[in-house]
Amino acid sequence: MTNGKVKASSTSRADKQQRLIRTILVPVDFSDCSLAGLKYAVTFAKEVRGRIIALHVTDLGPVMMTTGCGEYYLPKYMQAARRRCDDEMRNFLKRVNLDGVRVDRLSVAGYCPAAIYEAAAREAVDLIIISTHGRTGLGRALLGSVAEGTVRHATCPVLVVPSSMGVRESAPSKNASSKGLRSRATISSARSR
Repeated sequence: MTNGKVKASSTSRADKQQRLIRTILVPVDFSDCSLAGLKYAVTFAKEVRGRIIALHVTDLGPVMMTTGCGEYYLPKYMQAARRRCDDEMRNFLKRVNLDGVRVDRLSVAGYCPAAIYEAAAREAVDLIIISTHGRTGLGRALLGSVAEGTVRHATCPVLVVPSSMGVRESAPSKNASSKGLRSRATISSARSR
């Protein structure tokens, strides 16, 4: 073997190690909170040369409560929700500088957070980046935590990005971090539980 061949094989091995994260699922609800999560995910994906799947879940919880049944096949409701979601997703993605990162769109109907971790498994994603509204107390107890449910049940690592202003203001600046990716984010893996 020549030095050139040894170098080439060690370079490709290093490239494979760096590319452990190729596909990132980013749940969005079109709020400013999920916008912050998507912006973070774009920066992250650019660094690891990954692609993003922006996922919107049409939560059928309210429909199920008013109809009194657990039927997810509601054709008229689903068609209207899908049209609305497609339009909102296009407009939402226009608010972000994607900086050359590939972003695919996905919309599903179901119940959060189950629809998120089920989509992650179906799409074989390597990482979920989800933002949190940071609700506490009664708001969290009544509404639950989609981020927490996703962390508990996802089979891939989950990075939780806080989006409340107080947390964002206390996060290190881009200049103080390595390529802007350090923040007060929590990484959890199903394997570590």
